[in-house]
Amino acid sequence: MPATNLLGIYSNGLVLQRNEEIIIEGFESSKAEVTVTLAGNTVTAAVAEGKFKAVFPPMEALFDTELKVTGTEEITIKDVCIGDVYMLSGQSNMELPVIRTIDLNREEVESKDYPYIRQYRLTPDLEIPLKGEAPICKLPENDWVSASGDGKNEISAIGFYTAKRIFEEKNVPVGLILNAQGGANIESWMSEEDLFATGTKEDEIAPFRGEGVLKAYVAEGAVKCNEWRENTIDKDFSVDEAMADAVKLKMPCIIAEDISGSVWFEKEFELDKQIDGECMLRLGDLIDADVTYLNGVEIGRTEYQYPPRKYRFDGSLLKQGKNIIRTRLIIESGAGGFVPGHPYRLETPEGNIDMTGEWKMAVEKLTEIYKPYKMAQNIPSSLYYAGILTLKNIKISQIWWCQGESNADFPEGYDQKMILLFSRFREQLGDVPAVIVRIADYINPLKDTSIPEGWRKIQELQDRAPEYISNVKVVNSPRPDPVFELHPQNKSQIGEDLAKASMSF
Repeated sequence: MPATNLLGIYSNGLVLQRNEEIIIEGFESSKAEVTVTLAGNTVTAAVAEGKFKAVFPPMEALFDTELKVTGTEEITIKDVCIGDVYMLSGQSNMELPVIRTIDLNREEVESKDYPYIRQYRLTPDLEIPLKGEAPICKLPENDWVSASGDGKNEISAIGFYTAKRIFEEKNVPVGLILNAQGGANIESWMSEEDLFATGTKEDEIAPFRGEGVLKAYVAEGAVKCNEWRENTIDKDFSVDEAMADAVKLKMPCIIAEDISGSVWFEKEFELDKQIDGECMLRLGDLIDADVTYLNGVEIGRTEYQYPPRKYRFDGSLLKQGKNIIRTRLIIESGAGGFVPGHPYRLETPEGNIDMTGEWKMAVEKLTEIYKPYKMAQNIPSSLYYAGILTLKNIKISQIWWCQGESNADFPEGYDQKMILLFSRFREQLGDVPAVIVRIADYINPLKDTSIPEGWRKIQELQDRAPEYISNVKVVNSPRPDPVFELHPQNKSQIGEDLAKASMSF
């Protein structure tokens, strides 16, 4: 670490909260004090045990200034703004980036850049301290990304579609702290004290305590996953030979035949002429991981279920006459396939070609069902340490929360956990308003034919949140089409409603 350093969130593109005390924290290894200058205002901060904290009085909104720290070394943070900062938290539907919604909202996204909307990605430092010891998580050293050019693509979609409306109305810089993790349950965001009060036991946390322990567990899980996937390979398998005697079936569909392992799917189609230019194969939503080939050339791969398969390639790969698409699909849990309701087509400069209908299927190798390790974001208190305590002294204006999918199997007590969670949020981040995004309808194509009761219960408890949490509003998520889509693209409508709710406080 350099002799003089700042917390990771104080980086280029930084947005600080207006009209609130501003705290700048960092580290200094040699000097007894440092000077910190922000927007022409300078304070001197004492160094104690290698740390310093500089405090500035509240400031009005400001564009394009600098933050400078002078100690043993000099640090300059550029493109600093003072405006309104929002913490975006929850799970994957809050995390989902703009690029995943581009098919539905391309014109809106590409019509204008917003350089004064910036996002800081709080990638979690996965550490749970030993019982009774101080927290050890650190904020990541990530720059703030502006909603301009390609940077726009990686910003939270809900965050972007909301922030653009707020910026257009208020014309002050907007800072988004993206503090959401796909698959996170509410317990991961809660303090140990609150968890124990709601029934969590110490033995659910104890195996992951200590510096490096949770990270090692996550790394071990990744190794085991790779080993399982390697075991789906049959080195003697010939896809050409297998397809000669393959089963024919109508796609898309779910294969629910107790299949885990590797399965190949093949689609033949004819072209009456050569095609030039960029093309794209849309293969909807596949369960679970795939590698897809066109005429023997790999054109795309996806390592897990949820991302839509959109594989771009040069038209020179296509042939006049017969063409073959082959997808090697890894199925983890005994059932998988091509989820209905999604687009399955080949898009070319000459028009679209339907990819539904008759396919062939051949099994490469059957294995035992994959038994994954727990995700870190399902370990109680993991994100409380990584994503809540680490933000102490970072001033914000509001909390935007979108979570609940990962608690739908066990919804009992979700409201009580919400009460405790938002109390902790405000204890650490200030008594700020909050907007909750109600989870969208969803049918799991592997096991459900209607919205599950537990899912409906979470939605009901979220709708009632203003009854049991103060200073909170709730906005709806529109019903997705198809309802088998866990991550619907219609985030702009949520952004419109969330912006209205946010500006109504």
